[in-house]
Amino acid sequence: MLVFSKVFIGNLHVVKRPVSLAISCWFLIIGSLSALVSAYLGRNDPAMLAGMAHSVIPAEVQYAILLFSQGITLVVALAMLQRQRGARTVYLLWGVIDIAFCLVTVPLKMHVLPGTLTFAVICAFLYSPKSNAWFSPRKAANDACMTPA
Repeated sequence: MLVFSKVFIGNLHVVKRPVSLAISCWFLIIGSLSALVSAYLGRNDPAMLAGMAHSVIPAEVQYAILLFSQGITLVVALAMLQRQRGARTVYLLWGVIDIAFCLVTVPLKMHVLPGTLTFAVICAFLYSPKSNAWFSPRKAANDACMTPA
C-alpha cells in the first residue's frame, strides 16, 4: 500500500529506468565528453584544420558550434537520466537542427550518415513504450513521492 500526497493510491508498480534508455544516455554523455576532449586536443592539429578549411564556415565558428552542440547533448543526457521529460524533446529538436545544418554545410554528405543513423537509433530508444512509461509525469510523481504506509 502506498501513500501519495496523503491520499491512498493502492498498489502501484515502481517503474524502473529502461536499460536501453540508460545505455543511450551514458553513450551520449561519454560521446560528448570525448568529443569535447578531442576538439580541445586537436585544436591546433594541421590535419584537422585542413579538413575544416573545406567547409564554408570558418574553423573558429565550427569549434563554437561543436562546443555548443556537445554541451547541449551532455546536459540533455544528464537531464534524461534524472527523468526530465522535456530533455527528450530538446534532444530530438536539436538533433534535427544539427543534421539539417550538417547537410547544408558539410561538403561530403555521406559523412553525415553515421551520425544520423545513431541519432535515429537513440530516438527510437528514447521514445519506446518502456521509456514513455518511465517519463510519464504521473508515474514519475508516484515514484518520487512513494512511502510505505
